[in-house]
Amino acid sequence: MDGILKTIVDRILEDEGERFNNFKAEVFQRTPRAAPIDLPARNCDRDFWIIAEVKKGSPSRGVIRENYDPITIARSYQAGGAAAVSVITEKNYFFGDPGDLGRVKREIDLPVLRKDFIVHECQIYESFNGGADLILLIAACLGSAELGRLLRVVESLGMRALVEIRDERELDWAIEARSSLIGINNRDLKTFEVDWTRSLRLRPLIPPGIDVISESGIHSRAQIRELRGVGFSGVLVGEHFMKQEDPGRALKELIRD
Repeated sequence: MDGILKTIVDRILEDEGERFNNFKAEVFQRTPRAAPIDLPARNCDRDFWIIAEVKKGSPSRGVIRENYDPITIARSYQAGGAAAVSVITEKNYFFGDPGDLGRVKREIDLPVLRKDFIVHECQIYESFNGGADLILLIAACLGSAELGRLLRVVESLGMRALVEIRDERELDWAIEARSSLIGINNRDLKTFEVDWTRSLRLRPLIPPGIDVISESGIHSRAQIRELRGVGFSGVLVGEHFMKQEDPGRALKELIRD
């Protein structure tokens, strides 16, 4: 782990270290959901999911959307045909708010993904209590052993983890951890450059039976057709939608046949 990823994680550990150290799972324990969420087919193609992201900004772009109302955006995504909504909750570099997770979940009837830098099981229990159906686990933040451990915590609560990988080594960790849902991040977190064809290169290395999502740099129907054609289950799209006046309409356009 290096670059901006290390900077973000170090800041989280600095801000939350005492709370993490004092964490007791029994304080947060709730009755697990019956089974991990299965993303519904809500858009025009029953075999392909659009996970639409609610985000105000990012370290590379700064504030992307000045007029930022996560609930209005999430509602527009539901109307536009999203399969799930991703809510960025990291506050220092992405301008997120952990409370947005619950606020969005209460207002829509779609699965909600907590997109943050999860480094401690305390954050998993908080996500569960906040209404998350899915949680992002970034392989590069965790390493092989910790990824497997936290993935089991997520599953024990009846949620599903989207395990994000960037290269072959991290893919090996995700497979070893028995991940059922893998996201390929097309953004280089050192340079912030995006190469969406990274997804095409890594997809053949993933065994059958694992759902695979392409993340970052997706903005056209042509890309979606190509990704679908090589076996992707869906895409996660944020920045493209956030730049549009009407994110829900942009989503409809992206999935239009």
